[in-house]
Amino acid sequence: MRPGFYQPPSRYIGGMNIRDVDLNLLVMLDALLREQSVTRAARAMDITQPAMSNALKRLRKLLGDPVLVRTARGMQPTARAAQLHRPVRNVLAEMEALIAPNRAFEPETAERLFTILITDYAASILMPHIVDVLEDEAPNIALNILSAGSDAIDQIERGEADFLVNEFGRLPANFHQQRLWTDRLACLIRADHPALAAAGGTLTLEAFLSQRHVLITQTGVGLSRIDEALADRGLSRTISVLTRHYQLPRELIAHSDMIVALPARIARYQARHLGLVVQPPPIDLPGFEIGMAWGALDHHDMAHRWLRERIIAIARERIV
Repeated sequence: MRPGFYQPPSRYIGGMNIRDVDLNLLVMLDALLREQSVTRAARAMDITQPAMSNALKRLRKLLGDPVLVRTARGMQPTARAAQLHRPVRNVLAEMEALIAPNRAFEPETAERLFTILITDYAASILMPHIVDVLEDEAPNIALNILSAGSDAIDQIERGEADFLVNEFGRLPANFHQQRLWTDRLACLIRADHPALAAAGGTLTLEAFLSQRHVLITQTGVGLSRIDEALADRGLSRTISVLTRHYQLPRELIAHSDMIVALPARIARYQARHLGLVVQPPPIDLPGFEIGMAWGALDHHDMAHRWLRERIIAIARERIV
């Protein structure tokens, strides 16, 4: 090296100079891992299947790994490829944010479809307000509202959905989240239920345990908050119906002696119909939060940012 001449150090990945890597392959890798099909990945990238097959061949050589392998369930990513997917998506999201034109989003003329994963409880509380706002401010934005299942996080990461609105615990580090509202569990029961009449209109713990119950569960496994609290006291209840739906139980409760515990906001709404009343659970339970989560890939998207900010504002202004 000549005196006074600085040469920056080479950047290597696994003994490979990063300057020798075609960064377009990261985009191809993301598409292949998201679609798990050369044909679908080619269609998503608007290129020919031979071109995508060539990209896969180059990726295999670059990574020293098959990337996708054929199984009885179709093409599946290798362990290494699956491990790379989230970091690759994060890198692509950051690159898009850096080079995207800084244009203002115009909701009144924008055309966009957003997919929201949400329980029917949260949807009944939130979606009427969102639709009301969109009709006035962004009439050409459409919503695809889907039930939030156990694979909701994966759907967000694969780019199949834009938002998750639900109660959730710990999220992957690359996710963003915002609290929307808080709620507590309440019991929905017939106003003329014999257990209430026998206890002077109050749902006692003894009466609660003596009845059959509807359990709302998103997974069908594990204990609910009430069952965990009862188990801590060495108690249990009889569950006769399990369902993922929040609207069905009110019909069951209205025509039987069963009881259901569900979020108080929706319980109060449902109690206006079919001769039902809301009672506090006969056991102390903590409140819970409903939040909205989204992935790193959409975090800097202007339209996505506009809608999530409106959703947060709507929750603060209208859900009290």
